Amino acid sequence: MAEFIKKCPKCSKEFKITKQRSRKERQFCSQTCANSRSHLETTKEKISNSLALNGISRKKLKRLCKECSKKIYYRNKSGYCRKHISQHRNLTEKTYAALSQAGKNSCLVQKETRRSKNEKLFCQMCEAYFEDVKHNEPIFNGWDADVIIEDIKTAILWNGKWHYKSIAGHALNQVQNRDKIKLKEIEKCGYRTYIIKDMGKENSSFVQKEFNKFVAG
Repeated sequence: MAEFIKKCPKCSKEFKITKQRSRKERQFCSQTCANSRSHLETTKEKISNSLALNGISRKKLKRLCKECSKKIYYRNKSGYCRKHISQHRNLTEKTYAALSQAGKNSCLVQKETRRSKNEKLFCQMCEAYFEDVKHNEPIFNGWDADVIIEDIKTAILWNGKWHYKSIAGHALNQVQNRDKIKLKEIEKCGYRTYIIKDMGKENSSFVQKEFNKFVAG
C-alpha cells in the first residue's frame, strides 16, 4: 500500500499518510490541528468565497425578525427571533376556534359599551365624508371592525392601549391573537385593513389629525 509524505497546513509538521479509496485523505497531522482556529477560519473563508462566486453576500444570509427587527439566521423559516417565535406559531384548530368564538362574542358587547369618544368622533367624521359607513358590524365571518367604509372597502380598527399593553383584567396574548385572526378574516372578505393606534385620552385634535391622514392616504 503506497505511503505519501504530507505537510500539515497548521503546524507545518510532516506526516505519513496511506491513501485508501475507502477513506478520505487526511489534511492535518492531528485532531488538534484539524480543530484549530486557523482551520475554522480557512473553512469560513472557503464558504465566503463560494458564496461570492454565486453572487451571495454573507450579510444577505441574515434576516430581521418581523416583530422586533432583531437579526435572525437565514434558515429560520418562521421569520421570528426566539423571543417572539412562540407567540407566532400556528395555532391549533381547537385554540383557533376558541379564540374566534371569544372574539365574536366580544363584538356583541363592544358595539356600544367599549367605544371610546375618540373612536365615535372619528366615525362621525367618516359618516360626513363618505356615503356608506357602518360601525362595529360583524360582517367578516362573525368578526367586526370599528368603522367600515363600504365606499372604498376598508375596515378601520381603532385600537386602544389594551391591544398593546398588559392591563389588569385581560390577557394581552389572547387579545393580540384575536387581532391576528380578525385581520385574516377581514382580508378573506376582500376588505383593506387600516389600523389607528390610540394610546391616549379624549383628544379631538388627535382624531382630526388621524382622519386627515386617513383620507389623504
